[in-house]
Amino acid sequence: MKLLIIYLIFLAAICSCTSCNDGDFTHIECNGVYYWKTVLELRHEDYRFMDRHHVDRIYLRMFDVTAENRSSLCTTFEAVVPNASMRMSSCNYKVTVDSLNSKLLVPVVYITVEALKAAKGCEGQLASRIVERVRRMCGYNDFIDVEGLQLDCDWTASTEKSFFALCDSARVQIAHKELQWSLSSTIRLHQLERKAPPVDYGVLMVYNTGNFSDPDAKNSIISIDDVEKYLSHLDDYPLHLDVAYPTYSWQLLFRKRQFMGLLNGVNVADTAHFATFGTSSHRALCDIIHKDIVIRKGDIVRTEKSVSDEVLAVKAAIERRLLKRPHSNIIYHLDQQNLSKYTADEIDKIYSSDSDN
Repeated sequence: MKLLIIYLIFLAAICSCTSCNDGDFTHIECNGVYYWKTVLELRHEDYRFMDRHHVDRIYLRMFDVTAENRSSLCTTFEAVVPNASMRMSSCNYKVTVDSLNSKLLVPVVYITVEALKAAKGCEGQLASRIVERVRRMCGYNDFIDVEGLQLDCDWTASTEKSFFALCDSARVQIAHKELQWSLSSTIRLHQLERKAPPVDYGVLMVYNTGNFSDPDAKNSIISIDDVEKYLSHLDDYPLHLDVAYPTYSWQLLFRKRQFMGLLNGVNVADTAHFATFGTSSHRALCDIIHKDIVIRKGDIVRTEKSVSDEVLAVKAAIERRLLKRPHSNIIYHLDQQNLSKYTADEIDKIYSSDSDN
């Protein structure tokens, strides 16, 4: 009887340790960057940027999961399909692959809310399809050392249960396929108020912090006023968080105060076609054809930028809340047209974990 009791105690200790080890997750802290283009083509400037700023983790967008706009299928699982898949450029293919394989590579899949709603009750099937598709894409493109998978979704209270089920199922699929992947998800500011998803870690998205469809918004990309009201939830948030900051700009088109879409490259400084008002808005003086979009006379083009001073002010507030908890900083995203507007020192300050910066 005594030997049986000793055996049972020993067995319980082993089970306890096994459970603890299964729950352990070691996350390497390092500078990161998102790559958010459909065609993957790294250039000399990209390599130089990553070397200069010691970027060792790349979050690589693989594809979107969307719901096809077909009335008979829009609310069923059959309507859920991959879209805008990443493809490798043939230019310097081997150099690009070798560079990615020298980094910590995290494939990212963006899931629309419409797709998540359509997949309700079929989250396990969707997770299986996502994991398998990412696995095959990585194999096809010779990515040999994938660190993890990230799910990106703007889930809310009404879709939280489905997203969490998707995460649970993805974890099961990763283990079933014997993949040595971690599982992470993006965390938007409003999601800090909710329970943490069942993933190994999250990336706090500190961009698109405002409502870009609001014609009166000052800067919907990033604003300390928009961010601060959520930061109290950082103090005791139970999930390990890394933080992603923006380094991009965009132009927003409004017609009679209604948001019409995103623009890029409109020459609003052309006084023959635009009149300036306010600090960042321009009114069209006549009809203008820009690429495949017609800007009508009277339309408003608002230019928004992620200015370094604003990014660093937000970052300082977040660093104070994280209370020196280890975390990585990430830049969104690897695009030299936007990154060229920042000095090397400004980029270093974004990556720094020193809250005094």
